[in-house]
Amino acid sequence: MDCRLLGLLERNDTAGQERFRSLNPSYYRGTQGIVLVYDVTRKDTFTGLESWLNELEIYTTKSNTVKMLVGNKTDKPDREVERREGLQFAKKRSLLFIETSAKTEDGVQHAFEELVIKILQTPNLLDRSTEKKGVQLKESSQQEKSVCTAYCPLS
Repeated sequence: MDCRLLGLLERNDTAGQERFRSLNPSYYRGTQGIVLVYDVTRKDTFTGLESWLNELEIYTTKSNTVKMLVGNKTDKPDREVERREGLQFAKKRSLLFIETSAKTEDGVQHAFEELVIKILQTPNLLDRSTEKKGVQLKESSQQEKSVCTAYCPLS
């Protein structure tokens, strides 16, 4: 499975910063799963979700891309966005929903597991034509046996 989202998070977590916004369209192409994260202690991060969803609709190339809404920082006491608000937002837009704490790791693994499960359950989302295909190696002469071109064991 091609996990462009995870690649994006590992390589270029832009955290929604405006100066990186021009990079976003290239990351959406062929995306199978998207995680939208807001900070439950900052209402402005929640209210900004609508613009991110609009951008997703413009740039995602697969109409059935799985989208998950994550309310993060549930370990903090100064909550500005209630769970019911996040859940209501997600239901209205057919998004998966979970609350997490990256600090305590509460719910983080579950969020990614649920996203991957939903991607695997979504028909036509996994484009079989883009899967990596193996190369079949065969020996054609005794001389080629001594040459290591693909997999070279150390022993």
